Amino acid sequence: MKVLLRLVCFTALLISSLEADKCENHDIKITLVSYANEIDVRSCMLAPYVKNATIVWYKNDSTTPISIERDSRIHQYKEKLWFVPAMVEDSGYYYCAVRNSTYCIKMKLTAKFEKNEPDLCSVIHKNTQAVYEQRLPLERSGYLVCPHVEFLGHENYELFPMQWYKDCKPLLLDNGNFGGATNKLIIRNVQAEHKGNYTCRGMYKHLGQQYFVTRAIRFVPLARKLPRPVFISPANETVEVHLGSQLKVTCNVTGRWGDSVLWKWNGSFITENYTVWIKVDYSITKNPSSPKSYTIIAVLNLLKVQRDFYLYPFFCEARNSHSKQTAYIQLAHPVPDYQKILIGIFVVLIVVIICSIIIYKIFKVDIILWYRDSCYKFLPKKASDGKIYDAYVLYPKSLEEGSTSTSDNFVFKVLPEVLEKQCGYKLFIFGRDDDVGEDFVKVINENIMKSRRLIIILVQGIIGFKWLGNSSEEQIAMYNALIKDGIRVLLLELEKIQDYEKMPESIQFIKQKQGALRWPGNTGEETQSVKSRFWKKVRYHMPVQRRPPPSEHQFLSLIPSPKSQKRLPKDVHVPRG
Repeated sequence: MKVLLRLVCFTALLISSLEADKCENHDIKITLVSYANEIDVRSCMLAPYVKNATIVWYKNDSTTPISIERDSRIHQYKEKLWFVPAMVEDSGYYYCAVRNSTYCIKMKLTAKFEKNEPDLCSVIHKNTQAVYEQRLPLERSGYLVCPHVEFLGHENYELFPMQWYKDCKPLLLDNGNFGGATNKLIIRNVQAEHKGNYTCRGMYKHLGQQYFVTRAIRFVPLARKLPRPVFISPANETVEVHLGSQLKVTCNVTGRWGDSVLWKWNGSFITENYTVWIKVDYSITKNPSSPKSYTIIAVLNLLKVQRDFYLYPFFCEARNSHSKQTAYIQLAHPVPDYQKILIGIFVVLIVVIICSIIIYKIFKVDIILWYRDSCYKFLPKKASDGKIYDAYVLYPKSLEEGSTSTSDNFVFKVLPEVLEKQCGYKLFIFGRDDDVGEDFVKVINENIMKSRRLIIILVQGIIGFKWLGNSSEEQIAMYNALIKDGIRVLLLELEKIQDYEKMPESIQFIKQKQGALRWPGNTGEETQSVKSRFWKKVRYHMPVQRRPPPSEHQFLSLIPSPKSQKRLPKDVHVPRG
């Protein structure tokens, strides 16, 4: 099996050697200097830029690939060239051929191995080709990197820590000024006195044997400060956003190539897999106006704002090797627009007021009567006004003996039945409530003064008009109502009055001032009910009741009461004018 494996490897090398001459040369002069008797590893500089390719190493102009056997002193392992250990005679140039299915590129690399002197630290810095210069800005913390030792691996640093020297004197790490971290030397607060020659030395164990690795570094602190990154946005602002909504915030920074721009929240940088609710998109473009200036943009995408996002600000941090700048945004819950709320409340109040006025205009009578009926217990008690009757009824008298008119029927039957029996009012009706033989002027005058309202019954026709103009009762009543006592007058039309101009001026005045109520003109139960529209309007103009209304709904009875029965219209005595 082992023989078969060697045969396959030999065949692959033979094919590679036959195709090596067909590769395109990539003329880049790269010279690396190391020291003999130490392990050394070289990488092909083209490897990171080519995918799915095969790398083969050659020495000088040979078409024979370098061995891939691990126990060979010079061999290829994976894509790297190993010297275990290197010798002075190994100096020369080597080729790495990068080949895939479509092309082949060869790159030349010159390796130089210096003799390992006993006092290597003193000699190493005299060879400028073997010294790597590194710089750090003053008054900033940074680190020096031991170059080309990546092959050692992280586990090797734990087994064999890297030793650091400054001007050939061992450095005490973690003393406040210097610290060690794998293949790096951390320098805290770089000062001018940190300038000098640094040496890093590590150890690597290969196939059971240990080898040293030595590198020389010339450290030069940077006196010139790099320009600080400049924020275009955000501008340390507060952004109002609703819980659960989306938000996109752009961090726009003007800086240089190599400046880093990152978003940070709650003390942690927002990485690719930070949370499902936060994503960051990066882009960098060169500014046409400045050849060394770039626009670096980091877009913070909050896919769904969470409650925790309001607790801490989001920081955009831009930094380079010299400085660090930050800008932030703070999320906040939206403040209610009180102006809109007040306008809305004002509009609603106006609508409510207008609707209330309209409703009151339409249902004014019903509202007032409901209030009287429902709240009579809570109405304040008033002192007695000395009045006995709620209304004095003034009506046209029939001059023909034994005749009964519509007005008589309304006055002696309908009015008492509804207003007295159903509503509880007390009326004075001349011809019913006076005694025969009394002085009618005195009776009229006294009883009008004892009444709170004056009800005038109006009918169409010459008789009615003539009566109103010549009646002593009408004259006395109107005098007391309009001039003396100021009693409120209620006009009731038993039929439509066509010409008010023929009526007395007092009646015309009252009609123009407050109008008149018209009786529907039939004797049906609906119109004679206390809840009909006509009687509601009459009750509205009547005085406020100080006692509860009747408990049962009553309708008009066509049978006259005993008192009214003995005083039918035919018995009514008409006062003489």
